[in-house]
Amino acid sequence: MQSTHTKRRIVMAWMGLALLGVLLSACAGPSSTAPQSPTASAMGSFKIVGIGPGDGDLMTVRAVTAISHADVVFCSSKTREKLSPYVDLSGKQVLDGYGVLFRFYGRDCSQVKERNQSRQRMSCEEYHDKQAEFAQLVRAAVSAGKHVVLLSSGDPTIYGPDLWSVKELKNLHPTVIPGLSAFNAANAALKVSLGEVMLTAPFTKEGSRDTIEQLAGHDRATMVIFMPRDMQDLFARLSRSYPSDTPVAIVGNAGMVGQEKITIGTVKGFTKNLSGIDQMRSIIYVGQTLDHAQCKATPNSASGKSKFYLVGVGPGDADLITLRGKKIIEAADLIFVHERLKEKFKDVLSGKEIHTGYNHLFPFYGKKCSDVPKTEKTRGRMSCDEYHQKQAEFAAMVRAAVADGKTVAMLDSGDPMVYGPCSWSLTELSDLDTEVVPGLSCFNAANAALKAGVTEGEKSHSVILASGWSVEEMAAHQSTMVLFTMRTQFKTFIDGLSAHYPADTPVAIVFSAGYAEKERVLQGTLGTIQDQVGTGRLPFEYLLYVGDFLADGGRVAH
Repeated sequence: MQSTHTKRRIVMAWMGLALLGVLLSACAGPSSTAPQSPTASAMGSFKIVGIGPGDGDLMTVRAVTAISHADVVFCSSKTREKLSPYVDLSGKQVLDGYGVLFRFYGRDCSQVKERNQSRQRMSCEEYHDKQAEFAQLVRAAVSAGKHVVLLSSGDPTIYGPDLWSVKELKNLHPTVIPGLSAFNAANAALKVSLGEVMLTAPFTKEGSRDTIEQLAGHDRATMVIFMPRDMQDLFARLSRSYPSDTPVAIVGNAGMVGQEKITIGTVKGFTKNLSGIDQMRSIIYVGQTLDHAQCKATPNSASGKSKFYLVGVGPGDADLITLRGKKIIEAADLIFVHERLKEKFKDVLSGKEIHTGYNHLFPFYGKKCSDVPKTEKTRGRMSCDEYHQKQAEFAAMVRAAVADGKTVAMLDSGDPMVYGPCSWSLTELSDLDTEVVPGLSCFNAANAALKAGVTEGEKSHSVILASGWSVEEMAAHQSTMVLFTMRTQFKTFIDGLSAHYPADTPVAIVFSAGYAEKERVLQGTLGTIQDQVGTGRLPFEYLLYVGDFLADGGRVAH
């Protein structure tokens, strides 16, 4: 039997629907014909739009387009103010008060313990009422032929609070527009090249195999901790799991120009002193890779006011570049770009001084060729000595341009700090003023294609970004994993995963992530995917996912 409070909420929801219908009709203007039924009228659409972290210019061009074409926008007043310099919301129906409604979704309130409800801003029943109200508003608008967007900070698929709506409204065939994560923005701030990464949060769950303590045993991987909350408790846990001298970086306000704060230290140092750290707006990195973070570099004052930018331009289509990235390209005097990216961004690059052939020069960087075994001295098309010569040539060109007062940009696909082939340039040019412009990773784009929260598995709240060398080592956690394949033999991955995951574990392959016309998802299980793929050669641009978050759209009942 429904409570009086619940009945009142439902009545209010239907009143809201009626009001929205009036407003939508008013926006449509007068008509000489009778209103069409929802089945006869053209259907609208529902999209979750990732707007990135930090400042509004970390939205992608695709996100701006989706918002511009929308009739109804769900966002907070704070978000509206943040985006106002970049997108015009006037003339749209903007609805506030419907963000962060994931709590208790899909759960029976009678089974929720009272202490779990008391920690939230609303009761379980109130969350359910608000979720139903939101869903009814969206359905009414879409049935009326309107385009609806829900704006979601960061990447909505990584600890995002809005993915529940995709599951609730799946009959509307919603779209997820990928957004940068705070992770991408913090990578850029640190200027650190990351390979294997473990994205996690300080959760504790009985039976879990991917807690902070369990993930801590991988020397070559970097742990990235979201939502640190109780810093004292977190660092007490880290001090029991890592050597005391393990490097740590805390990035606050990632993506906010002029407000980012980077604090570098060690596990032991932070355990003793956490003064001045804003735990609500911070993301934490732990691992040896931080020894190479170029945010610590001190530029030579004689280099002048000019700058070198490493610009992440995203994967897939050109509209996945951020507004910030596009602006930097437009302002640059000299640009280094791969031939493929030159064609993709030909409009914005028109009239620029362009150099190609310098984007994949990372092999052998920092190594003496005399120390490289003879059988390994050639990589791809060049020898170790030829790579060194080309690296020196590139560096000399950049330094000469900066000395001449020019702004230089190197364009790199995806997130240049995650398996990026151009990150070596930051170390080489550490004497100059350098900046990394964060870019959407193929990982972010592929998550959006899957329309599922990658940190929302039944057994795992972490996600591991791995490559060929580490697949079996990392698979022992049975966490959600995303494998950056890079021409590694597909069977090698499946064999490594099969040693640790059951054969019925859900698996997905995302092909051509971010390409509106080519993107494709193939889903199966660990036991079936090899047969589904067959023996043909897979394209270079694909990511392999494994984890139970893929089952029924993932777990969103908190």
